[in-house]
Amino acid sequence: MQAIDLIDDHRPEIRLAIERMPATRLLALKVLGLGEGVSLLEMAIRPEITFDGRNVQGGIVGTLADYAAVSAANTVMPAGWAASTTGIEVHNLEPACGVRLLAVGRSIRSGRGLSLGEARVYAQAEDGPVGDPTTHRLVAVAMATCRGFALEQRSRS
Repeated sequence: MQAIDLIDDHRPEIRLAIERMPATRLLALKVLGLGEGVSLLEMAIRPEITFDGRNVQGGIVGTLADYAAVSAANTVMPAGWAASTTGIEVHNLEPACGVRLLAVGRSIRSGRGLSLGEARVYAQAEDGPVGDPTTHRLVAVAMATCRGFALEQRSRS
């Protein structure tokens, strides 16, 4: 897992928006940090999100990747703008099992029309410090396309 520059209070409205989503609470997602064009999210592996009590179901891995890629794209949107997913392609590379999943999102291109973000999802095999490369395996990669919108425009709809 590559090191990324995170700022705990970078764009706090993005963290707040993610934390307010009912799906975030259902999946027990945590935003570990946001930076300029990057995000780091965590999801504890629990039996409820697996298909066999051990391996996380692929669609849930994809959902985590979506959150990471689009939140990274949001960190570089102009003030008063946000982005929502219009498409995502996820490639599950190996079983997602262990104690937690970590998703690193990066903004590839950001604009008011279309933005593009990527995510890499890692499974952490054992409890330990986040970012210890000896305990992480790359389990999925994803590319997400998102559409920008003015926040005031969405609140009227």
